[in-house]
Amino acid sequence: DLAAFIAQAATPEDAVERAANILEKGVQDSASVLRLAAERAEDTQAEITRHLKQPYGEQTVRMAATIIINALVFHQNIAGQSGIRNLEQLAADSESRALERPALLDEWDKILGVNYWSIFSVAGDLLRSVNPPRAAADALRMMRQTADRLVALGVSQQNDLAGAVFQRLISDRKFLATFYTRPASAALLAHLAIPYDDDDSFADPDRVKDYRAADYACGTGTLIHAAYRRLNRLHWLAGGDPQTLHAHMMESALTAVDVLPSAVHLTASALSAVYPTERYAGARTIVAEYGRTERDVVSLGSLDLMASAGYIRPLIPMHAAIEITPTGEIQTELAMPPANQDLVIMNPPFTRPGSDWEGERRESDSIRQFQGLSTDLDTQREMAALWKEYAKNTCYHGYAGGSAFAALAHRMVKPGGTIALILPITSLQGASWQKFRKMIADGYRDVTAMTIAAAGKFDRSFSADTGMAEMMIVCRESSNSPSRRGVFVSLNKRPNNEMESLEIARAISATSRESDIRRLEDGPFGGTDVFVGGEIVGGVVDAALSASEPWAGVGGILDFAVPQTSYHLTRGTLWLPRMTAEDAIPIPMATIRDICEVGVNHNNIVGNGSQTAFMLIKPPSSPAPTYPMLWSHDAKRETRMIVAPDSEGRVKPGRESRAGEIWETRSRAHHNADFQFNSQPLAAAYTEEETIGGTAWKNLKFADSRQEIAHTLWANTTLGILCYWHHSSRQQAGRGIIPITALRTMPTLDVRALSDTQLETAANIFADLR
Repeated sequence: DLAAFIAQAATPEDAVERAANILEKGVQDSASVLRLAAERAEDTQAEITRHLKQPYGEQTVRMAATIIINALVFHQNIAGQSGIRNLEQLAADSESRALERPALLDEWDKILGVNYWSIFSVAGDLLRSVNPPRAAADALRMMRQTADRLVALGVSQQNDLAGAVFQRLISDRKFLATFYTRPASAALLAHLAIPYDDDDSFADPDRVKDYRAADYACGTGTLIHAAYRRLNRLHWLAGGDPQTLHAHMMESALTAVDVLPSAVHLTASALSAVYPTERYAGARTIVAEYGRTERDVVSLGSLDLMASAGYIRPLIPMHAAIEITPTGEIQTELAMPPANQDLVIMNPPFTRPGSDWEGERRESDSIRQFQGLSTDLDTQREMAALWKEYAKNTCYHGYAGGSAFAALAHRMVKPGGTIALILPITSLQGASWQKFRKMIADGYRDVTAMTIAAAGKFDRSFSADTGMAEMMIVCRESSNSPSRRGVFVSLNKRPNNEMESLEIARAISATSRESDIRRLEDGPFGGTDVFVGGEIVGGVVDAALSASEPWAGVGGILDFAVPQTSYHLTRGTLWLPRMTAEDAIPIPMATIRDICEVGVNHNNIVGNGSQTAFMLIKPPSSPAPTYPMLWSHDAKRETRMIVAPDSEGRVKPGRESRAGEIWETRSRAHHNADFQFNSQPLAAAYTEEETIGGTAWKNLKFADSRQEIAHTLWANTTLGILCYWHHSSRQQAGRGIIPITALRTMPTLDVRALSDTQLETAANIFADLR
């Protein structure tokens, strides 16, 4: 432990800071020349955009400059191998004694003959794009100056320094505008996914070489880089020399795939920088084809691996299997058979990109997932049709962003292997994530799900810039004997650095192995504390993994007595802290759909879909609208349980029949579907006239008007709000969301079980408090 701490702490922070500053300044200066060239030559702008597959702009130009500078640094590192000349030798051969583009590109072609495609192919394409030649010469001169300064500082020779500079480049330098996993979060996930083995099982170099790890949405490579460093550290602690294994690991053991060339370039750079002086002949860092290809077929990037063939087509050429098609065409593909990875570690994209086409979006298109990289509508439709075939019988759901990659992880991990994912916290409870939870409950064991209980908007995420709560989940494939239970961890705050992550992971692993860890079903006594030294860094609780219900109330918790209380309440027992089990009070409970009819979802009331009937008029145009609506939130006016309608509906021509159907769902009781706990007073509202609900308020239509009142009263009590909290998705701080599908299954007081006297009492209380 002391040796690991010293190795971690020995990275020269002053040198890292100097190198990062040199790189940032060099990128800014070089980018200014590239930007001027792009403004004067449309071809330059178009080519940079094409090669990086991202819209032209300041960030794209800076990324181009970064990639070329990085290639120059790696060129110096590789020089001497296979007769490759260094930059000084290339410059000495020119009449001007300057580094000239044609000679440099010729040398890079030699390097590509060795491999390093992920680093030098895109860099060469970008350098060729710069015109006129004078602009290219000016930019190359500035880039070489930056590269020389970095080499002089030792970046290309010291693995700790090189890796730290790339991490700083990605995480702290805003000029790359990259969404990424925080290095501390990556270290935490890697340490949980590849736990410490006291039996020195990683001492055997063959075991390390046989270990397969993959990230099929690698981004900037933070996670696969952290996993690789973890493997190396375990081998080193067991007495091995991981540097001697580097070539094999790069060539055969580590897989990283993305659809953006810039992302794969950064990933390949980070992995190469672990041992920058070690040569390797090939790498499985891959830019996958995406959208319509030159062969006039569509590709889904790494999701093509969901096909039975198990092949992926790299966009950038590389050493791969060669296939002769029936037409005689030579096609390069890389075989990636399913069930072949010891570890699949990913932080997949789970926000859907905006539309790339002009005009009105139609809900029936169902192609939001494929709107990236400027794919046109026809291509998106073909991609969606292809994915529909791939996604059959998987955990994928169109409204669960990230579930496609969770399905891919499940397909690619070997029996007994581990998947380690960062997902939105809605995966714990959201209805659209139910198939994912069933997949885990039915096929995995040693499940650890981790969230953060901090209050800040960005402090509950493991990524850097998402601004939403996230969950880490680590579990081991065991379809033959799933455990159907898991350990849920809630950290008080996210780790600040990799050393914190190492100690927290160690503490969690040790605590999870304890036989007397508290369970969710045990009663309101809290979870088991996780200590690092004398400090409590979080808590854990053991809970069942339901294959059919949400894993409710266990995410982002400072005190597990709260979900333990809500767990028993939703099952019909009021058992509060300080009460004994014998003193617990039975309460009749049911789900919302058991006691009433839930109205129509808002997008089937107003909008452009075929099921809608109304145009929304807000505020109402008259004091007594024909079709009153309680549509959206206004916390300043919604301060009492009695709420007036805020909108009205106008029937669309030709939709009169549908309008009548929707009007039949009207009610006086309305349930909040988007509750800001820290600013909104109401979990349920009551309108004195029957009203149609909307985006924020859902209709609840009871058989007995007295039950409407009793339910509205209950929903706004502490216990009613606790039921809402228990069942809601809390992805954003202070906010609970219950879509209409989840609202139907929310536990609540069974008002049907109340006597006439109790209903009358409820009405009297409501009259006093309304």
